[in-house]
Amino acid sequence: MQTRQFTRGLILIVFQALLACGFYSRSAAGAGFEVGKVSLDTGRMDRFLEAEALKLGREAWQRFDSRDKLEGEKEKLHKEFLFMLGLDPLPERTPLQATLVRTIERRDYFIDVLYYQSLPGFYVTANLYRPRNGKGPFPAVIWGPGHGGGVYGTKTGRQGNAALWARQGYICLVIDPVQAAEIYGLHHGLAGYDQKEWYSRGYTPMGIEVWNAMRGVDYLLSRKDVDGKKLTITGVSGGGHLSWMAGAADPRFTVVQPAAGTADVFTHIHRNLQAMHCDCAYFVNTYRHDWPTLAALIAPRSLLMHNSTGDAYYPPEGYLAVLEKSKQIFGFYGLADKSDMCEVPGPHGYKQPQREKAVEFSNRWLLGKKKEVKELPVEEVPAEQLGALGGIYANHPANINDRVHEILVPAAELRPFDSRESWESKREELMKQLSEKVLRNLPREVHPVNKMSGEHDALILETETGIEIGMVSSVPRDEGPVQSAVLYIASPGDTWQNSIWGFMKPFPLPEKPTSKHMVFPRGIGDEQWDDVTLMKYERDALTLGRTLDDMRLYDILCAIESIATDASFAGVKELTLVGKGQLAILAAYAALLDSRVTRVVLHSPSVTHRDGPYFLNVLRFTDTPQALAMLAPRCELAFLTHEIEEFN
Repeated sequence: MQTRQFTRGLILIVFQALLACGFYSRSAAGAGFEVGKVSLDTGRMDRFLEAEALKLGREAWQRFDSRDKLEGEKEKLHKEFLFMLGLDPLPERTPLQATLVRTIERRDYFIDVLYYQSLPGFYVTANLYRPRNGKGPFPAVIWGPGHGGGVYGTKTGRQGNAALWARQGYICLVIDPVQAAEIYGLHHGLAGYDQKEWYSRGYTPMGIEVWNAMRGVDYLLSRKDVDGKKLTITGVSGGGHLSWMAGAADPRFTVVQPAAGTADVFTHIHRNLQAMHCDCAYFVNTYRHDWPTLAALIAPRSLLMHNSTGDAYYPPEGYLAVLEKSKQIFGFYGLADKSDMCEVPGPHGYKQPQREKAVEFSNRWLLGKKKEVKELPVEEVPAEQLGALGGIYANHPANINDRVHEILVPAAELRPFDSRESWESKREELMKQLSEKVLRNLPREVHPVNKMSGEHDALILETETGIEIGMVSSVPRDEGPVQSAVLYIASPGDTWQNSIWGFMKPFPLPEKPTSKHMVFPRGIGDEQWDDVTLMKYERDALTLGRTLDDMRLYDILCAIESIATDASFAGVKELTLVGKGQLAILAAYAALLDSRVTRVVLHSPSVTHRDGPYFLNVLRFTDTPQALAMLAPRCELAFLTHEIEEFN
């Protein structure tokens, strides 16, 4: 028996207008405020996000602010971090199919042009620099070149950087990042291509970048000329992100050296750094880690941060905060000198003194050598010779590079259930996953504060600290005790005058005294936030382990609480939520979390979390039709849609 069979009769589909509400409302402009503009206050939202960032930093630090705590938490922190990269569980280590295309000779080193498959069909293009002189096995480096241009991948612009390591007796593997490789992939899904599905999937492009680096280590360890116990990871900008995150994820890296890629969460929020950064700068912060958390995962291995005083992407306030905590962490082990910083003047980049210091630092902690290193000029190889697959315009083998987000973090498959018992077991499992992995950081207590009441039934609710939203409540006074309540969830552009009562005409309200309410969740009003502001808040929310939609869900829960705690609600037996599009699904989730809701009216609801609402990781576990089925048998659903088959 499929789900739709044993929930038959619980879902109501309304096809035509049956009843008008017959209610007249004057303007809902309150005393001193316009209810349709309260939820649009960007100043309050900015201050809220900054306060949340400070709170995140404090709470993250408290988990490991002593050696005993760190040792007790490290395994859990590591597992959480892998999950936030989309790497828990780790993908299968399938054959790399490493292919050497050509070898280029230079006076004191060789360059092997090669590629490998980190996943079946995902091609990683790379150059491997190896010493011409000396006897192996050699220590090795993975070098992340960061973002850049070039037909043959960003690796071709880092020849001098890699040659420095090879001349000093290291094997250096330079791997192209996803969006700057010979086969195009997508880094800027959120920042540039509006791929909001990534929120719901819990995908970050840093996940595949870290996996590519981990498979790069697998490749290095397969070589007889590599000393697998002496591995460094370094890189600049996007390669700095990679160094931090691969270093934290893979304990096989003995030395970790991020360049131009360090700032704590508060600085990311306070300085609006997301506006300058690719999506690879961030992990999906479900467990609310901060950059010192990554330092804790790296300790007591060796960590050297490279930073520049004039770096607008990663300003000093951000990297100095991380350095301070990192020093404390390594101090737990009596090894404070294994965590350090090389700071130089100038803008964003990886300067020659830093690159030289990088080799010296690895020499010290891997080889026990203390010797000054000098970078020498190189005779650069033409870029086309360094291309492993012919460059971006070549005919490439069939690959998954441009859709790896669908494969690395697959969406849950929705299957029918053959019994009520099996469904109820699944429902219990899903509720647990929603609580622990999807809506984990939704406030557990719902305590709205009525900040101000205005004329014509308008009021202001404070939901989370400093966040105020507009609401209108109309309670009949002359029809006897209220027996039912309706809450309409405003969509962008809705107003009190033009929305709920006309919208509700297709649905038969109960013929009993009914209180009528309308709530404007944050960012929604008679206007709406512009696209730049919306993207900022969406990406900042990700950094804090939230989404803008789960914040709106909480606003709706607060509106329900406000209605239900009013004296007029005492005799209410029916509470109906109404919404359209994505807001209809938010209403359904509110009903799932608050059992006082007895009915949800869904006007043209979105049919999948790929199209919103967006909750972190939700597609890993479920999707909209199954989430709606979780309301059975308690809550009635009324669909006003031409896509009803999508919900079967």
